[in-house]
Parts: sequence; C-alpha cells; structure tokens
Amino acid sequence: MITSIILPQLGDTMNEGTITRWFKREGDAVKKGEPLFEVLTDKANIEVEATVSGYLRRVLYPENASVPTGHTIAYLTTTADEPLTVEKNEAETKGGSGAKAATETTTPDAPLPVVQAEPPRKRQFISPRARRLAQEFGVDVTQLTASSKSGRIMEADVRNFLAARAPAPTPIAAAMPVAAPLPIAEAIPPAPAPTTNGADTVVPVAGVRKIIFDRMGASAREIARVTLTTEADATRLVELREEINAQQSDTRFSFTDFLVLLTARALLQYPYMNATLRDDGVHQHSFVNMGVAADTERGLLVPVVRDAHRKSLGEIYAELRRLSEGARTGKISPDDLRGATFTITNLGQYEIDGFTPIVNQPETAILGVGRIAQKPAAYQGQLALRWMVSLSLSFDHRIVDGAPAARFLQHMKRLVTSPGLVLV
Repeated sequence: MITSIILPQLGDTMNEGTITRWFKREGDAVKKGEPLFEVLTDKANIEVEATVSGYLRRVLYPENASVPTGHTIAYLTTTADEPLTVEKNEAETKGGSGAKAATETTTPDAPLPVVQAEPPRKRQFISPRARRLAQEFGVDVTQLTASSKSGRIMEADVRNFLAARAPAPTPIAAAMPVAAPLPIAEAIPPAPAPTTNGADTVVPVAGVRKIIFDRMGASAREIARVTLTTEADATRLVELREEINAQQSDTRFSFTDFLVLLTARALLQYPYMNATLRDDGVHQHSFVNMGVAADTERGLLVPVVRDAHRKSLGEIYAELRRLSEGARTGKISPDDLRGATFTITNLGQYEIDGFTPIVNQPETAILGVGRIAQKPAAYQGQLALRWMVSLSLSFDHRIVDGAPAARFLQHMKRLVTSPGLVLV
C-alpha cells in the first residue's frame, strides 16, 4: 500500500511552508510517531511526525523547497520493494490540517510521477540577521556551524565565530590602560566591499515579513487609529522591582513582567479596551490574553500570555520566558501566537521614549511603552530626579471614543506610579 505524505496546515494563516529538513532518506524505514521532516511556517519551525509506519520511497520536495499546504511531498510504502504506482498524481492533492502530517492511502494503478530530488550537497540555512552580520564582517557562511537543533545558523552563531577568531592583544596593547574591552557585537564593522555591477540586495516579502506586511497594511487602511500619550512617574515601580529581585536567588523580573500584570488587572476594570472586532459585533472579553510583541531574527512575533489576569508575577515571568525562548529559536507553537485580546509593545531597551504603535487586528488597542529614564520632575512641590516612562495607547476609534480610552490610560498611569495598588 502506498501512503501520500501531505504538507499539513499548521496555523490559521499558513498557506505554504518551507521544508527545512528531512529526518529520513529515501529507502529508510519510518516508524509511526517519529519525526519525519521539519517545516518552516510563517511563524515557527515545526517537526512533523509520521502518522503511519513504512518505508520512505520517494521525496517529491527536497530541503529548502517551498510547498503549498495540502500538497503531497513524499510517499511511503508498506514494504521496501513494492511497485511505486498510484491512482493519480498526488502532488495535486488538496487538504490537510492539524499538527501531524496528513496522509492518504492509494492502490496501485498508474505510474508514480517522477520528481528529481536535488543532488546531495551541503546546504546552509541562515537567518537574515545572521547573514547580514556575516557579510558585515566578511565571514564565509560555509565556515559557520549551527548550534540549534534545526541546523539553521543564527546571529549568535556568527557572533560566537567572530569571538573565537578575534586575535589576542599584543603585549604592548595589553599593557595599555583600558576601562573595558568592547564586546565583539559593538565593534565597528568594516566598510562593505564595492560592487562592480551596482546590484541591489533583494529581500523577498515572504514568511513572517509577508504576514507583517499584510496585517500592518490592513490595520493602517481599515482602522480609525488614534494614539494618546502620557508620562508616568515610575520611580516606585523601579524601587519595587529592585526590592523584589533582591529577594530572589534565581529570578530577575523585567519591567515587562510587571507591565503585563498591571495592564491585565486594569483591563478587567475597562472591558471595552479588552475587546476584539468580529463579524457579529464587538466582543468584550471577561478574560485577558495578553500579546507581548517580540523582536526575533525572523521578524515581529506576538506571543500570547493566556489568562494573564489570573496569573501571579512569578507565573507571568515563567510564561514569558517560555514564550521568548520559543520565539527566539523558532520552535514556538502556532497556538502560542493567536488569541490575544490586547497587546503590549515595549521599545524601552532601544532607548525609545515614545512612539505610535499599530493596532493588531482584530484587537481594539495596543499599549506602547518607552524607556524608563531619570528626568527632572515635580515631586511633592519640589524639583526632583525621578524615573519617568512614556505610555502610548493606540486604539480603534470606531470601537472606543477618545474620552473612555483616555480614562483607561489615566488608570494605567496611576498603576505605574503606584504599583502597590495591585502588587502589594
């Protein structure tokens, strides 16, 4: 019996995937439940298991090939030597869903379509950031070794390579008084080599970038976006974070951890901000699924902390670390990237004071957080140096009016200024 291996749809927005790795070669025995291939979706690298046992007899799409969902990518047979004939060209098969590879069994009838696989050779899978860094420092990517299980070279691999090849200082240089050596990441890159043909570097609008391209464009066209900005005194939040972290032995809470908790609690009192627009109207939710924008090598991802309103600070910390690791390695589940009811985006680490975030449809609003920096401010009738932070609330004016949105932002300012109202 012949079984068709069909590329499944692994997410609501997935219409194609890139096969990054085959764990078996043609002729190998395959056991049900073991990883058969890895596919790069628009959001993550996902290992797909075999749903039947048999022998991998024909691979129709080699590694690094992009395939529409629902298409046959390989054939399994029950025995190692049965004739490779099928009822029809399974490469035209449509359908397939779920987290495992879809299969379809057929009976021999017509000759199997012959698809030539690429000749064996070493392929380099490298992230865009890693490629740019390698080009800046003149690194031959074939010399790089991937540390990830997927075999994809990431930015950290390039930095490790650069650090390993950095020359040791000469005795004279070592004797010179230096405050601290600059990390290799901060070194000034060499000027790019001049090109002879003046060709541009073309970056395809595909994968995560295509999703961002479509969604942000739709948000800008369809939403009546308004952004409100205020500045909050975060001195007590800074002090409270330091006090709590001083009591921990292996946990260092970030400001984002605190902001997720504060915002989730605030949204329970302002349900019109914790809403999504559906075909039948505006759904105001009794739960808070907090999206947290994350910058990754593959582009912007928004992992979701589910039921954030019920979680403690420690639970939020653990969940954000799990989601962050999955987003960084590309192993995050599609379920972890959908269902948000509100989103936070924090650009403080990049020394950004304020900005106008774009609402992530179908959500109603998004909160932008700038850096927390010391500034002269009025405090108890005097001028004092305080930790200040800018909060920017973008919202869909079709759903929420300006005054109600302002009241929510005012409440957020109050919680940031006096976090003990929630945390103590």
